[in-house]
Amino acid sequence: MKFALWITGLFALAVLVGLAATLNTGYAILFLPPYRMEVSFNLLIVSVVVLIFVVHLVLRMVAVAANLPAEVRRFQRQKKLKASRHALREAGISYFEGRFQKAEREASKSLDDEYSPENKALALLIAARSAGAAGDLDKRDGYLAQLDAMPPRLQLARHMLDAELKLEAKDPLGALAAIERARALSPNLTNALRLELKVRLLQKQPEAVLALTEKLLKADALEPEQARRYRLAAYQQQLVTLLGGQEIRDWLRRIPEAERSNPQLMDQVVARLIVLQDYDYAATLLAGALANDDHDTPELSRELGKLAEHLSEDKRLELLKTAENWLKKRPRDHWLLMALGRLALCQQLWGKAQSYLEASASISPTLCAHAELARLFEATGKEELAAQHYNKSLELALKQGC
Repeated sequence: MKFALWITGLFALAVLVGLAATLNTGYAILFLPPYRMEVSFNLLIVSVVVLIFVVHLVLRMVAVAANLPAEVRRFQRQKKLKASRHALREAGISYFEGRFQKAEREASKSLDDEYSPENKALALLIAARSAGAAGDLDKRDGYLAQLDAMPPRLQLARHMLDAELKLEAKDPLGALAAIERARALSPNLTNALRLELKVRLLQKQPEAVLALTEKLLKADALEPEQARRYRLAAYQQQLVTLLGGQEIRDWLRRIPEAERSNPQLMDQVVARLIVLQDYDYAATLLAGALANDDHDTPELSRELGKLAEHLSEDKRLELLKTAENWLKKRPRDHWLLMALGRLALCQQLWGKAQSYLEASASISPTLCAHAELARLFEATGKEELAAQHYNKSLELALKQGC
């Protein structure tokens, strides 16, 4: 459509020029002493137009010729820049593919001919990260040093990368210093808080871990399950620093109920109390866990059985009184029956001990159940029955050994 309009317009212009030429009968006199020339006014107009066009064309050709070296240099620069940015794209793809040596090589190619500070910083970040992942620490540090010369607006990425690399190298102090520099540029950066959380955990600073966990949880930067794991790790670090049963009691009161009832934490608290020889309180915690319907863990019953010989007489009797409530909730828990049998055996309640131990052996004929029954019958003078259970425990031991 445009072509047809152009053709129509040119023909219309030619007609107008032709009409104008027929109407214009004047002439022009060109006087250059001693010469005098008369020419048609129409020819003069056409000559002037042609002259202007020729001069313009000549000047354009001269300008192009004069600018030719600069154009060649620009073309070569554009060609190198295109290759540089292609190398940068290849470096990014190779990095995420896990091909770190190729990523570092491609990123280093893009550095010389790249003029954009952002692209150059990106290439340096990829090169440093890839060199670190490939184990070439000298190259990694060299790329990081080049990042120091980048504009201030690009330093945040440099500090965050430095923090990650230091954390991977198990250098918590260096990582913390890099995190502080990053937070000075962006105080509310959640990724910096997440890195600091890992560093504080590595440094065994449980109070800081708990504070950062709550802060990240409120900012929706941490999943509840992740927060639970970090809290548990912090509590475990706190636990090993406690030196007495009373300290553990006070510490447990400060922990939220949802965390305090965690079976894994409970196991470690009981183990710590056993190390501190506070057996009665350990048994109290185990009893509380067994009374909780949410804790269907046989490990708690097993631990209680191991404590039987170390408990005070009052504590044993107290536990035996609550035994019926536990058995209503866990009638098939052979480790619970074993624990109650041991408690009764230590109290020389022979009838109760025999019934609990035989019930445990009937549910699961373990080596421990038969060994305890043999000890019971030996204590009550029933040597023949004791021998039978010793033989059964020996058979089980041989089967497990083979």
